[in-house]
Amino acid sequence: MLQSPSAWTASAAEASSSPSMARSSCPRPSCSADQRSMLASGSSDTGASACESTGHGRWGLLAAEADPSTCGAASRPPVACYDRATRGPGSPEPARECDSPRDRCHRRGTPADGEPLLLEPQPYENLQLYNSLTDEQEPFEPLDDHVVRMYVCGITPYDVGHLGHALAYVVFDTLRRWLEFQAYEVRHVQNITDVDDDMVRKSRELGVSIADLTERNHALYLEEMDALNVLRPDAFPKVSDHVPQIIEMIGQLIERGHAYEVEGHVFFDISTTPTFGRLAGMSQDELRSAPRTDTMPDEPEHLKRDSLDFLLWQPSTDEGATWDSPWGPGRPGWHIECSTMAQTSLGTQIDIHGGGRDLRYPHHESEIVQSESASGATPCVATWMHNGTLTLDGVKMSKSLGNLVKVSDLLSAGHTPDAIRLFLLGTHYRQDHDFSEAELDRWEEAAALLSRAVQSPGAPPDALRVQGQRVAFMNAMDDDLDTPAAIEVLLSVARDLEAGRVAGATGIPTLVELADVLGLTLGREG
Repeated sequence: MLQSPSAWTASAAEASSSPSMARSSCPRPSCSADQRSMLASGSSDTGASACESTGHGRWGLLAAEADPSTCGAASRPPVACYDRATRGPGSPEPARECDSPRDRCHRRGTPADGEPLLLEPQPYENLQLYNSLTDEQEPFEPLDDHVVRMYVCGITPYDVGHLGHALAYVVFDTLRRWLEFQAYEVRHVQNITDVDDDMVRKSRELGVSIADLTERNHALYLEEMDALNVLRPDAFPKVSDHVPQIIEMIGQLIERGHAYEVEGHVFFDISTTPTFGRLAGMSQDELRSAPRTDTMPDEPEHLKRDSLDFLLWQPSTDEGATWDSPWGPGRPGWHIECSTMAQTSLGTQIDIHGGGRDLRYPHHESEIVQSESASGATPCVATWMHNGTLTLDGVKMSKSLGNLVKVSDLLSAGHTPDAIRLFLLGTHYRQDHDFSEAELDRWEEAAALLSRAVQSPGAPPDALRVQGQRVAFMNAMDDDLDTPAAIEVLLSVARDLEAGRVAGATGIPTLVELADVLGLTLGREG
């Protein structure tokens, strides 16, 4: 059973109604003097609308006092802290003070007496994302004004997917939705790795072509992602459609001294890029003793100049996975595929590259040195983002181990897409998360609460309370996509609606608007 509503969250509405917290009359610093004047004179709707068009919809802030001289310095609403690793809609951690600016406050939990403990978190003005390359949470600024170029590593369709795969795609779908909510244009690309040793092996095993295997399993993937309300990327580039461009990039690397050919194999020469290892956070000596996941059983280690050198091209005669090249018939290595597809689809520099944490090294590490060595443009990626791992009984879900939870099985068992998304987003995206039916059932109850709330008649208007909740949601999402805190805000709005503390005319549109950022349908069709 879910805990009582008062135990789920330190309500942002309590913060908004605190005597020390008044609605700020000043918009973001990007607003014009005329827009500030409109707000100061009481024309808040007009001023807000004008401000929203220039400030990514971020005009609605709370401040300790409505002083136009403090524009841009408005504080976030006070909230209780909780340990980010806490999972699920219950079991709040005791509220505590934050130790440093890096120890971010998150909105969850209540003290023992049941009264919210209101703390003053560090203020933000813009979206902050954790960059795996720097191991720091940083302000996000797109390279090209309001256009965000995002590349996410996609599926290798040799078999059906599972909930561990869905975690990554739900996370980056939510990031995309949040960016679009803030008026960014997102160009979202997600590849299909249809040229791979597993693809070759599985096609032989089933006696089907690689093309047919790809088409079948990608169709199943799309069906499951559509069911989970994951927006389709703008493009699904396939490796098989980009082999000429891959050959061209390999040629550039050889020409510039970053790669060498031996007996039909082409390797990247690590000695030409001393920065190799920065994404992994390890020296090259440390990497040489670390396990790798990109070597093949028959990979000719004796041909390499350095054990860290990796394949760009390998000889092959497999049907459906062999192309002519200057180095003989063969197929691309794993890492060069994503480098080429990302640059072909989005350019030599992109804003966000995402994927599971297991791809950080060696896959993404190798992408960096290939892409930057071939194009000369640095950085090839401004922000690297990696989600945690979904486990079953503490062991990572994987096709090779067979310890899978399939999305299709969960849906067939009657679980709702909203509950599955809430389960996946109920733990911060960088944390590992263990699957359990009991936890998913608890999220079903939370999803039911949200769905009921949009049918509630509500009460007399309390726009200030709802605005406080809206701002708390926005602050949570700006804090490195803190979806657990954002979900708590949604539950707070839903409880207020059911209890008659806010008007349906005010609270329901807010709930629907914010739920859409998390990809929740609230039981509505479409």
